[in-house]
Amino acid sequence: MLPVTVVKTRFESGRYSYASVFGALRSIYVSEGPRALFSGLTATLLRDAPFSGIYVMFYSQTKKSVPAEVWSAPCVPLVNFGCGVVAGVLAALVTQPADVVKTQVQIRPGQYRWTGDAVRYIYRAHGLRGFFRGAVPRSLRRTLMAAMAWTVYEQLMAKMGLKS
Repeated sequence: MLPVTVVKTRFESGRYSYASVFGALRSIYVSEGPRALFSGLTATLLRDAPFSGIYVMFYSQTKKSVPAEVWSAPCVPLVNFGCGVVAGVLAALVTQPADVVKTQVQIRPGQYRWTGDAVRYIYRAHGLRGFFRGAVPRSLRRTLMAAMAWTVYEQLMAKMGLKS
């Protein structure tokens, strides 16, 4: 999905004016080369691979902290969703710096030779705070999607009589 993510990030940045997704893909390929379609790959991997593991860890730990009597109440889906929200916010915050780096590399592809250059630029220009720019909208988006997915998963597992 990385070429499409590059296009999405550029559309969202407002710095580019492509007529369509396919036009953007073609323009990037022709003007910047095929490598530009995969800009931010390292930062994307550093963000996405840990997010899932961190999310599951926080989700499991949050569920363990819920009192046992709550799990027999009719509000179990809401409790699962709440655990998912907590886990999602924490996982999104932990992986936010990699997301900021990925975005920088994708919207300014010619400015950085490698991911470390983007990290250095963000730190010099904005300090540690710079790595958490956009954390609230990203946390909301990632959190709600993940919490809903896990709530549905938990409900399906319970309906089928399988242990989750």
